[in-house]
Formats: sequence, structure tokens, C-alpha cells
Amino acid sequence: MLGEWVNEAEHPRDDSDGVIMLKMLTRHPAIRVSSDGKLMSDESQATLELLPLRCFFHQTSIRFIRSFFAREVSNADDSSDGEDDMEIIPIFFSSFKVKPAKLKVDYIPSEMDVNSFRDGNYIELLNLCPFEDMIFTLQAVENRDLTGWGSLFGELASRWIEDIGKTQSHKFFTRATPFSFFSGITEGAADLVMVLVVPESDSFVDYLKDVLYYSTSFASKLACETLTTSAKLTRYAAQLNAKDLQPRPKVVPRHIGDAAGHSVESITRGLRAANYKIVTVPLREYQSSGASVAARSAVRGLPIAVLAPLSGASEALSYSLLGLRNSMRPDIRKEAEASLRGLNLE
Repeated sequence: MLGEWVNEAEHPRDDSDGVIMLKMLTRHPAIRVSSDGKLMSDESQATLELLPLRCFFHQTSIRFIRSFFAREVSNADDSSDGEDDMEIIPIFFSSFKVKPAKLKVDYIPSEMDVNSFRDGNYIELLNLCPFEDMIFTLQAVENRDLTGWGSLFGELASRWIEDIGKTQSHKFFTRATPFSFFSGITEGAADLVMVLVVPESDSFVDYLKDVLYYSTSFASKLACETLTTSAKLTRYAAQLNAKDLQPRPKVVPRHIGDAAGHSVESITRGLRAANYKIVTVPLREYQSSGASVAARSAVRGLPIAVLAPLSGASEALSYSLLGLRNSMRPDIRKEAEASLRGLNLE
């Protein structure tokens, strides 16, 4: 659900760096017990640095985490009575600095709560459709005079959410699945138009070089977005008959040749499922119960006989397009491989 965002073109990094780096200086009080008999907490100053992170969120996972921590807080409040003698003194942070960080987020909703939306909870609009490749920049934050990790991260999250809501909320629209294709190619088209209308150099040779560079960049983005969108659409079509769908390999295809094995197996499996429904099953019914029962069985199997080969062919096309896209854009393939390694728990 959370891992490293690998992209050497946008943010090269040292391989020895960790995903999370925390520097913390703690001072213990000279006198542990105050004059009124209370324990004195440690005083700390900390600096947190996050490398670019790749996040995959599912609505059910977020609900579970939210309810889990809500129960933890409730249980802590219920058990606080009578346990003051065993109380753990939280750390006092006189200063906690967080450096700017980048997130690339995918969000997959499961359902939209219409009743909650009618009651004024407009956050439910985010559950209308999936969001892909949303890039957020988390601002630098410095919190002062906070006690405990819970209050610290709560204040940190509220500051980030407030900043994203004010300055980056448009990304929830541009990276929504129905509009991601257009937002992806618009960036390249805007750069090309700008260099055509407002030349960056007075030299005609440099102007031609700039036009050639941005034209190539736009063509590359257009081809990449077309392949990506086509792969998603054909994958969605394949899901119409998910029961007979061949599971995808746990590796990212480097080129179209890597996708050949899975593509052939998907088509074969679809044809096998169709053959079973309109040939094998009716033949058994004919041998056991006669022609009329066999005819009814063949009619019942027609929907699967049509959907299964189409589903297999759609999955084959989707996976082949994915391999072709990865051969054109090795940076996207490397990013997907890194994300897959981070999500593989075996």
C-alpha cells in the first residue's frame, strides 16, 4: 500500500538513502519529578525527511484503518481510569520539522454512500471513480510545542490536508479515470504551443531544435497515454467475464514479447471455456437425457460461449499493449517494478 516512488528522471536519489529519515535530539530532564509530584517528560527536537512515496489506497483499507485507530483511542480513554500510576509520559516536542515531500497516489473506491452525501458529506464525491497517478507536493511544516506522537501526526496531517485542499484540489478532477487521458496529453500540447508562439531563443536554429524536442515529447506522451488508456479499457472489458479470466503474472512485461505467453494462455482459456459450455456439457446432456435437454443446455451456455473468448482476447490485447507501452517508456516500467516489489509480501 505504501512504497518508494522510483523515477530517476524526475527525482534521482542515492541508493543508500532510506525511504524515511528521522533525526531526533532528546534531552532528559535533570529532575524527573516536579515539585507537585508529576513525572517530567523528555524534550525533543526532530527533523523528518521523506523520499518520494508511491501510495496505493483502497476505500476498504482506509475505512479499516480509520475504524481501527478510532477503537484504539476509545479503548485508551476507557482504560485511562484507575491506571494513572502506570501512565507513560509522552514526549514533548519543542520543534518538529518536516521537509517537503512528493506523493504519487492511486485511489480505488468500492462504493459511494449516497445517504452520507445527501447529508452534506461531499467527500463522498471522491468515491465516484478511481484516481490514478495523482502527484501531490507536501509542504514543509514545522510544529512547535506538541506533546505525544498522536497529536504531532494529527497536526501534521491536518496541515497537509488543508494545503492540498487549497492549492492542489484540481488534481482530483484531472486525474480521475474519465479525464486522465486528456490531462496527460494536455501538458505536452501546452508546452508545444508555448514554444511555437513564444520562442525561447532568438536563434532560428535553436527555435527549430526546441520545436523538434517538444514535438517529439508530445508525440511520445500521446502514444503512451493512448496505449495506457487502451490497455485499461480492454482490461475492463475482460473483467466482464472475470470467472474464466487468466490471472496475470506477478512480473511487469518489459516488452510485447514478454506478454506473448500470457496473451496466448488467455485466448486459449477463453476458447476452452466456450467449448466446454456449448460442446462438452450439451454432449453429456445428450448422452444422459436426450436431444431436447442437450439443446436447452447449449442455449444456456451461449452467453458464456460469446463472453469467454471476447474476455480472453481483451485480456490478451490489454497485456500486450502494456508490454508495448513499457518498451516505449522504460521509466514507467521501472516505476511499476519498484511498486510491485514493495507490494509483494511473499
